[in-house]
Amino acid sequence: MSYQQDPYAPQDIYAQQQRLAQGDPYAQPGTYPPAPQQPYAQPSTYPPAPQQPYAPGIAYPPQQPGARMKNPWASRALFSGVFSVILGAITLASLIGFAGLITGTFAIWRGITAINYAKGLPGNPGRGMAITAIVLGALGWIFVLLSFVLRA
Repeated sequence: MSYQQDPYAPQDIYAQQQRLAQGDPYAQPGTYPPAPQQPYAQPSTYPPAPQQPYAPGIAYPPQQPGARMKNPWASRALFSGVFSVILGAITLASLIGFAGLITGTFAIWRGITAINYAKGLPGNPGRGMAITAIVLGALGWIFVLLSFVLRA
């Protein structure tokens, strides 16, 4: 009679480690021991740092004393306004084209956007540049419309 081992019998849980200790080259590698646990951190004697309260609205970048806020929309609007007047004057002088209408529209739109952006910043920076851009955009429109009248 041959003796067969019962597969449901309790097994020795240390058999694998014992085979490794005896130097069996065919033994399966065991699991690594668990990593040592770090001791619990000691509570601090200092209270935690206070957090800043939540402020709704526009988040302002940190400033140095005396530094001024800038409005990038205002400078873009002013550039478009000056460009529209130049193109409107060229259109009025040559009676060719209508590019002042396109750039004038951009100057007016960017000027209005710059005014709305300036309302949310302390001191309304760029408001004068935005108003100037709207006026220059309208002037570019007037030059082009005047050239249309002269063409007829």
